[in-house]
Amino acid sequence: MSLVPVQRPTLAPLRRTPTVTPDLGPVAEPFAPRRPARTGADPAVREYTPRLALRGISGHLAHATTGTTAWYAVAPRAWSMRPDDERDALMGALAGALARLQGRWLHWRVTWRPHAAAEWARRHDAWARPLPDVPGAVSWDAHLVGEQRRALTSPKAVKEVFLGVEVRGPRRGLGALGDALARRLGGARAADRRVDGELGADVRDIDAVLASSALGAAPLPAPRMLHLLYRSCALGLPAQSVLPAAPHGEWEREDVAAVDGLARWSADPYAPTVAVTGVVDGALVTRHVVVASMGRMGDIDVPGEDLPWMTVPDDLPVPVEWSARMRVLPRDRAARGLRQAADRVEAQRRHYEADHGRQVPSALVRGLEAAEQVRGDLETDSPLALRCEGWWRMAIPGRTEREALELFDEVRRRYAPKIAVERSEAQYRLAREFVPGEPLATTAFRRRMSLRHVATAVPQATDLIGDDHGPLLLRARTSGRLLAWDPWHDAGAGPTPVVGGPGAGKTFLLGAVAAQLVRSCGAFVTLLDPSGALGRLVDVPELGGHTRRLSLRDAPPGVLNPFTLVDDPPEPAATAEDAWRHAAGRRAALVVAVLAELLPAAVRSGAQVRPLLVQAVERVGHDRAHDAGEVVDALQHMGAEGERLAAALAPALAAAGALSGRCDQPWSATADRLLVVSTTGLAESGADDPVTSTLARLAAWLVRQRVHVREGSAPTLVGIDDVHRFTATPAGRTLVTGLVRDGRTRTVVTARQASDLLSLVPDDGDAIPWHDAFVGRTEPGNRADALRLLGVAPHEAQQLPGPADAPGEFHWRSGPHCEPVRVDLSGPHLAGLRAALGGGPR
Repeated sequence: MSLVPVQRPTLAPLRRTPTVTPDLGPVAEPFAPRRPARTGADPAVREYTPRLALRGISGHLAHATTGTTAWYAVAPRAWSMRPDDERDALMGALAGALARLQGRWLHWRVTWRPHAAAEWARRHDAWARPLPDVPGAVSWDAHLVGEQRRALTSPKAVKEVFLGVEVRGPRRGLGALGDALARRLGGARAADRRVDGELGADVRDIDAVLASSALGAAPLPAPRMLHLLYRSCALGLPAQSVLPAAPHGEWEREDVAAVDGLARWSADPYAPTVAVTGVVDGALVTRHVVVASMGRMGDIDVPGEDLPWMTVPDDLPVPVEWSARMRVLPRDRAARGLRQAADRVEAQRRHYEADHGRQVPSALVRGLEAAEQVRGDLETDSPLALRCEGWWRMAIPGRTEREALELFDEVRRRYAPKIAVERSEAQYRLAREFVPGEPLATTAFRRRMSLRHVATAVPQATDLIGDDHGPLLLRARTSGRLLAWDPWHDAGAGPTPVVGGPGAGKTFLLGAVAAQLVRSCGAFVTLLDPSGALGRLVDVPELGGHTRRLSLRDAPPGVLNPFTLVDDPPEPAATAEDAWRHAAGRRAALVVAVLAELLPAAVRSGAQVRPLLVQAVERVGHDRAHDAGEVVDALQHMGAEGERLAAALAPALAAAGALSGRCDQPWSATADRLLVVSTTGLAESGADDPVTSTLARLAAWLVRQRVHVREGSAPTLVGIDDVHRFTATPAGRTLVTGLVRDGRTRTVVTARQASDLLSLVPDDGDAIPWHDAFVGRTEPGNRADALRLLGVAPHEAQQLPGPADAPGEFHWRSGPHCEPVRVDLSGPHLAGLRAALGGGPR
């Protein structure tokens, strides 16, 4: 069919009609929408990337590019003066704990922190009852400041041992990709939470293993983790006494900057040290650090003649730090490696014998025997036989490069000849190993050994003595830590013996204890001083107005008048008839006892002597206004027997002039905080001398009076110097024996030989609850009894200070611990006390 086109109509064009626009004035610009301004954009800086491998911290987990490590604080253990069976048990338990971490890399870090001086000062000021300040003397506030400075003079005080346990190694492949995506999408903290969730079961297992083992390790809290990072990134610098706050244990990548730039490390090519520069307590400080590696090791006898080999440098004057990377090898892998080594040695033996017909060298024979022994050990189930490998490094700091190298030479000398200590190049890279998370710098100086050998290191062995309560009196010889001692702090009781030969520093220690306890505790201290060396304590400015020196032989007339030595009742009881009657009765009894002691033995034994003395005292009266001379006058009017007694007493009273007459300045025997009773000349006069016997009895009475009157109201202490001289009289021996047996009274007794004390109670000398004990340099023949006082085994005798050791050094036993210490009264604020004690122990 055909299509017919459609005709479209033609449209005429439209005409535009002009329009009239009204005048509306100026026309505004038409509105055009603007593009929104960009806000909240990312900073135009590069993303922060730490120079360290560390990338974050979650609790006690440290996340790094090298893997994730759980960090723990290892409990310190006592070593000094412990029985060998306890030491062996500790090493065996340590090996058993490490065996349970088989297959994981371990990172040991040993470091030091300073004395917590500010915390000690706050506690000390809270409980102390100091004497009032004396014009011109060191005030109590200045004394506390001086004590804190003295405590911080040692660059090390408290040893800290940390153990890092590998939880997960470095991530590679898909694992690394997943971590990167999690960090990109949710941030570093989200990525760390993801890792924590994946590793939670492993971490809990490791926590349980370490907490229940001999390590006694606890997860590292935030403040101690911060301390570990500070000590690692500021390696060798003095430890800061105050660290920044650590409010929580979550660190993101950007938080690592707090330790990343803490110090500047620099080392020239082939330089023997690393220079570490940083700001410590507001001052720029530089230290030079030598990193030494443990080299070849011979046979070590621990606990026999050798120290644990990671504690050898502990008593150096600088804080030597340790970093050790090790792992316990699976038993089959260790056996395979040993078989290969044994096969090589066996091939060498055949080469000598079969191929050349020569005798095998002795070194090769020893290698064969050692390989056979290790192979036999691996066939047992003992964890001590397991093998491990690792690297042990020491960081030795010095103020200058020369000092650091000299200390390094000293360390090498201490380890020789059984262990080689090596210093290599690339000190900078080796030093970085001390920072948690950093990779191993080199495999040089790898040590392969059994767990038995590793356990003999005992890195956590340190001094544990002291409880930081009381005045600072002593300094630990190993750590340099300033130690406090308060005899009344613990619940223990009993006397404290101080034993040492001539010049050991016994009197110096006794005087330091007495003065410091009076100053800080307001204690009532009575010292019996046979040599007169303690008398100058009354001149210490800070004790002014609270001390008195009383010489039994040379006292002014009336000072020892027995009528005045018994105080009247205090004012609130002035109207109490019983109190007055009791005081009068005690006064009369003392007068009768003193006068009876003055009589010759032949006269004293008479049946009428005591009744006549009692009647004479009754005639004179019981008031403090009388004196012993009046009793003699009364006896002269009591018949022939009374005249005979008066004639016998008159010359004795004249010889002991302090017993009769009136004192211009009456004093109270219980008022002075420190009473130094000089007994000089009593021992030399002989026990048969009536005057000597009477003065010794009076000294014993003064001690008992001060102890019993003040008992319960204030701490009281009795110090007896050179007990052998004081016990020469019956009254002195009775007093000392009573004090030793009576555990309620704090007593410090010095003696040249321990037998002088043990002989006082021969039946149960070992059963006496000695509160503490100090043993100074002692002759070899006297050490057995000294060890009884310390409560340690006889084979430890060689550790006691000998005649050639410095004065003022003692072995101090307190509670279960026994450590070497020395008396320390350094500091300008104690200059007056040092001068009173002759400048130092001698």
